Amino acid sequence: MLKLFFTVILLNFIQISFGQPEPISRDNILFENGILLKRLINEELDLDKAIKSKDSIKSKYASEIKEAILKKALASFTELIDSFPNSKLLVRTLDFKGTIEYELNYINEAKKTFQSILNSKIGGLVNTGFKSEVIEDPYSYLKNEATERLANIFIDEKNYTEALKYLDLTKIYPYEDFCGNAVAADKLYIAESYAKCYLELNELPKAYEILLPNILDNSLVDNSHLIETTYNALLLTYKKEDLKNQFKQAFLNYQAEKVTSNNEEYERYFITFLKTRIELNLWSSEPMTQKERINKINNIYLDSYLYKLLNE
Repeated sequence: MLKLFFTVILLNFIQISFGQPEPISRDNILFENGILLKRLINEELDLDKAIKSKDSIKSKYASEIKEAILKKALASFTELIDSFPNSKLLVRTLDFKGTIEYELNYINEAKKTFQSILNSKIGGLVNTGFKSEVIEDPYSYLKNEATERLANIFIDEKNYTEALKYLDLTKIYPYEDFCGNAVAADKLYIAESYAKCYLELNELPKAYEILLPNILDNSLVDNSHLIETTYNALLLTYKKEDLKNQFKQAFLNYQAEKVTSNNEEYERYFITFLKTRIELNLWSSEPMTQKERINKINNIYLDSYLYKLLNE
């Protein structure tokens, strides 16, 4: 009873605090209310940490509170969608609504919500409407989120053919970010998703086409899991010793290609492994001698995770 009483008091406090009359429209109030409830979970209460606690009572209580707050946030977003179908906040609201539905395991509802984002004709910039943090997101970014979330849902359901349809849509609605690490992480996620689908469908050539370009260590994001997936997938077709020899030969026979950019000429370096051309990261702030270049290429080979797997 004490737990239930605390939860009710907490949620009523939130509703009273965020529901005071403001010189802003009702749809903005509903949007802010939903955002603040979501932030309460992630930032103020840190409920996910409590849910993972070894204390079963604490974990159960935190789960109940999180679910109750998520349902309150969902109610705010749902009211906004139902009452203000022409609101400028509509598409951003659909994004939050779908995310919450997924978290609450309302999978069919989440599918419909994310699909409604893809079906929407609204374009341009979308203002979140949050008065203390006004952010404008490219609408294509929201469509990218919707496609990735739908693909993930169908992968969870083991409907890999349907998942591939939504992964293909990410080419139409690509992920964009100023952070190179974030872009690299998203590309890795997409590659892993494609590979999983093709491997589960036993379409090995298509899986290799996705996996092999990512076989070398990525300097921006940890791709060790994808390299392990590639290694295990290749063993379905090739013998380990054969892979080991071909990988070594690929580095011994590396290729150079001259490129001109901004009236400056420089060289890019590649290996060809299992008929796949893979670029080597040889960036240097200073010009390299041939010996330095060869040493660096050899270090990429010896330090690579695939080399370690092949030589275990």
